[in-house]
Amino acid sequence: MSHHYISNAIELRNLVSQLKDIPVIAYDTEFISEDRYYPQLCLVQVAAGKIQALIDPLSVGNLDAFWELLCDGQHKIVVHACRSEMEFCYRAIHRLPAKLFDVQVAAGFLCHDYPSGYGTLLERFLKISLPKAESRTVWNKRPLTSLQVEYALGDVDHLEKLSETLQTQLVANKRLHWYTEEMERIKQFLQTSFETPRWRSLPKIAGLKPRELVILREVWFWRENIAKKRNMPASRVLRDDLVVELARRGTSDEKRIAAVRGLQRSDASKILPEISAAVSRALAMPQEEWPPPSDRYSFPQYSVISQILYAALCSICKQNTISPILVGGPGDVRELVAAELGTLPPEIKPRLWEGWRAELVGSLLDDLLNGRIAIQLKRNNPENPLFFVKDLTNPPLS
Repeated sequence: MSHHYISNAIELRNLVSQLKDIPVIAYDTEFISEDRYYPQLCLVQVAAGKIQALIDPLSVGNLDAFWELLCDGQHKIVVHACRSEMEFCYRAIHRLPAKLFDVQVAAGFLCHDYPSGYGTLLERFLKISLPKAESRTVWNKRPLTSLQVEYALGDVDHLEKLSETLQTQLVANKRLHWYTEEMERIKQFLQTSFETPRWRSLPKIAGLKPRELVILREVWFWRENIAKKRNMPASRVLRDDLVVELARRGTSDEKRIAAVRGLQRSDASKILPEISAAVSRALAMPQEEWPPPSDRYSFPQYSVISQILYAALCSICKQNTISPILVGGPGDVRELVAAELGTLPPEIKPRLWEGWRAELVGSLLDDLLNGRIAIQLKRNNPENPLFFVKDLTNPPLS
């Protein structure tokens, strides 16, 4: 398979120059995330028109010229499962491509399975099978083998064709505007997540009070700084569950911190003073600097109603051949129910009430919750048994 191998800045500039007049650029990345704070970008694969290229970041170094090209607003950028590709781009130049097409998201609007792997999508929509022998390869070793090169180029070789097929089907199903709206939301979400410290994403913190949250935040920032300096996963400095437990205990006493199960390790004595100092900083902060509790868990959960409506959501999605994971989860349904019952905090807007989600499921769930339609079980269709009855005066019997 003929391709350009880009190994220095001059070759990168030449490639960028060749790509400027090509309207569609497909690309993928290979990276290593194990044992590092930030993933190490090891390879960028590009397919555009008749050009196929492998960019070697380990020898080129700065790829800003390439990232700037992707974000100039003149090219349609095609990827699969865009988060990693967008994170490398955003970290480099703090921008995202304006014309981004993610084949994984597009496929979610056309089939029930989401998220689907690239190989699965090629088989489903293009009837093409790809070998996956090198999917767990070590990408930071040089030189690359012929099998690695073949695998890497295969990840972009059919991306443009796949995007064209998916776009055609989105248009045919009158869902292109749904997809476009969702991609704008995803880009905004990604940009926010890249810019915002993720301490609130730690598991099992929903019930923490402001005093506990300020401790959690300070310990989290301490942990992240250490991990970044050492270029190691943050969890190796201190596990997530231990950060949460320290917040709950609310003490800066080193002996009581040392008593937390999971901190009895060989290097614990080295980090105990630093953990204690982080907790002390948190406890010394005035209350007006404490973070508020999570609004998303400060309302009744209405479990039984939400479970029924979530089953209805999944049934609607199956009937419309769209992934329920893409549409919304149980949490989204709980927010809709709480909003209907007047207990959702006003600053939270249920996703199922907005845009294409409202068009697909929100209005129907609203009618169901308010008794304007009913659910009937169809015994002769066990794979899709829910039937929505709109004429309540004369419901069907089967």
